[in-house]
Amino acid sequence: MKIGLALGGGGAKGLAHIGVLRVLEDHGLVPDLIAGTGMGALVGALYCVKGGASEVENFALGFEKSDLSRYLSLRVSSSGLVSDRRVRELLDDTFSDARIEDLGRPFFVTAVDILSGEEIIFSGGPIVEAVMASISIPVVFPPCGLNGRYLADGGLVDLVPVDILKRNGADFVIAVNVLGPPPPTAKGPAMRTLGRNRLLPRRLHALVSRRSASSGRQAAPNILEELLFAIEIMQVEMVASKLKNDAPDVVVQVETTDFAMFEFDRPREIIDRGKQTMRRQVGEVERLIAARLEERGP
Repeated sequence: MKIGLALGGGGAKGLAHIGVLRVLEDHGLVPDLIAGTGMGALVGALYCVKGGASEVENFALGFEKSDLSRYLSLRVSSSGLVSDRRVRELLDDTFSDARIEDLGRPFFVTAVDILSGEEIIFSGGPIVEAVMASISIPVVFPPCGLNGRYLADGGLVDLVPVDILKRNGADFVIAVNVLGPPPPTAKGPAMRTLGRNRLLPRRLHALVSRRSASSGRQAAPNILEELLFAIEIMQVEMVASKLKNDAPDVVVQVETTDFAMFEFDRPREIIDRGKQTMRRQVGEVERLIAARLEERGP
C-alpha cells in the first residue's frame, strides 16, 4: 500500500502542512510519495531533505524570532514587486545542490508556464529551481526563468496535485487543502495583520496593508489586495471542482481564514491548526487504509 500525500499552496497558511505531517508520522502513516504546489512544495521538499516532520517544524518555528524582511526586498519592476534574489539565497542555503531524484521517496513539484498556461511537473532536477518556480506568486514575485520558459505558482492550474500521485503509483491519496470558503461568520480572507507584519518592508506595507478609515470602517482593498483576493477566490473554486472530479481517498481541509498569506511570523499557531485538523481525521484515515488492505487481500 503506497500512501501519496498532496500538499496544496496558500502562502504562510501552508505551514499547516507541517502539523498534518507530524500527526500522520505519530500514527505511523509515513507518505511514500509526495506532491506539492507553492508552500506545499516547500514543505514537502523540507520534509524529504530533513527526514522528518519534527525537523521541519523546528525549521519553521525559527521564523518567529527571525527578521525575514530581508528576504522580501521591494523592487518594483515590470515583472514583480518583490525581488526573488534573497528568497533564492534562502533556498540555496537550505537545500544547497540537492536534487529531487536523489531523495528517499518520489517527490513532485508543480509550476505553470505563465505564457502558455501549461502545467510543468518537476520530478527531477535541483530542488531549489523547482521550489522557486512553484512559490513565485504572480505580480508579487517575478516569474522564474528556466530553460526558455517563465514559470510561476503551480496553484494557478493545480492547487492540490492529487492526479500526479495517482499516475505515479499511489494506492491511497491524502490531499491537504489550506484554502477554502470562509465560515459563515467570516467576511473574507484574512488581511488584518499585514500592516504590522515583521516580514514585509515598510514600503511594501503601504502596498498590501488594509487601512482603516477614521470612522472605524475598513477602506476598500488596494490593487494588490484585490489581486491576492481574486487569486484566492479562483483557487478556492478550482480546488473544490478538482477534488470532486479527481477525488482523493481523504481530503484534509484546514481552516485558515484567520491567517494571512504573508503571516510567516505565526508559524506555531498555523502548524498547531494543522495538527488539530489532522487529529480529528486520523482515525478515519486509519480505518480507510485498513479497509483497503482487507479488500486487496493477502
